[in-house]
Amino acid sequence: MYPSHRIVFRILVILSLLLLPLTLLANELRVAVAANFLGTLNKLAPLYEAHSGQTLLISSGSTGRHYAQIVNGAPFDLFLSADIERPTLLVKEGLALADSRFTYARGVLVLWSDRMDLPLQDGAFLSSPELRHLALVNPRTAPYGAAGVEVMEQLGVYNQLQGGRIAQAENLTQAMQYVTSSTAQAGFLALSQIIEPDGALRGNAWLPPVSSYSSLEQQAVVLTSSPQQEAAQAFLDWLQGEEARAVIKAAGYGL
Repeated sequence: MYPSHRIVFRILVILSLLLLPLTLLANELRVAVAANFLGTLNKLAPLYEAHSGQTLLISSGSTGRHYAQIVNGAPFDLFLSADIERPTLLVKEGLALADSRFTYARGVLVLWSDRMDLPLQDGAFLSSPELRHLALVNPRTAPYGAAGVEVMEQLGVYNQLQGGRIAQAENLTQAMQYVTSSTAQAGFLALSQIIEPDGALRGNAWLPPVSSYSSLEQQAVVLTSSPQQEAAQAFLDWLQGEEARAVIKAAGYGL
């Protein structure tokens, strides 16, 4: 091979290596999702891949933590929040596309335990001296935690439980782990975490009246920093279709 040919060959190899990540990136969408919706998104992901050929790279965590990461430049294409507030802020701050914002699900709060002997109905156990620890996701960063605080305030028990009896979790997954590991006897979770495929509820559950806490309306947005805005919007469009909505409803969410 002549020297000039070798140089051309090396340039072609280098260019192919540089373009390879871009090719892979075009088939992947980076999704930041609220922890309560992780299980549902894991069910939706293979359906969307079959529909579009794109895979979802999923990062789960609390809504507040994801918001902070996005503000600080985290490389996500989409954000599936557990509230309206953070997507609205991202749009105002120019970090999300206004036309992309929509409500993909409405969450339902549940007080839950894997112990069937606890009197959870009507929130009676929350005022019991037998309650030692209650799992609650951080209300400053997670809407479900804030909703749990609202329920406790309506029942008049929040102040007395704040004195060392609330086991604060970083996200809903950790809150459930606190309960199942007996770190806490019960905890405020998302209905989607304890609903079975046939619609039955696992364990011991009480659903507070929806009037006792602010709406857990969950919104999604495409981020302005995404190099794949069109593909990200295509996923959100699919999320509003019948196939996706059936999965979301079966997971315990309102639509």
